[in-house]
Amino acid sequence: MQLDRYIAEHTTVTDFARKIGKSRMQVHRYLRGENLTKRVIEQICEATDNAVQPADFFEQPHVVTSTESASI
Repeated sequence: MQLDRYIAEHTTVTDFARKIGKSRMQVHRYLRGENLTKRVIEQICEATDNAVQPADFFEQPHVVTSTESASI
């Protein structure tokens, strides 16, 4: 689950920032993909009870399957 979706469904930016000990502005930076260190990602995963996973912060490349490549 993406962090923005988690916040929209479960909390507010203000409350989430408080939960991880960061400012609202810093959480907005995380939502834009800025300033994300390994430790910050770990804190976010812990604070969301692993609803947000490390892979959720990175775009997943589209893998072309053999069926898709046959139609190209």
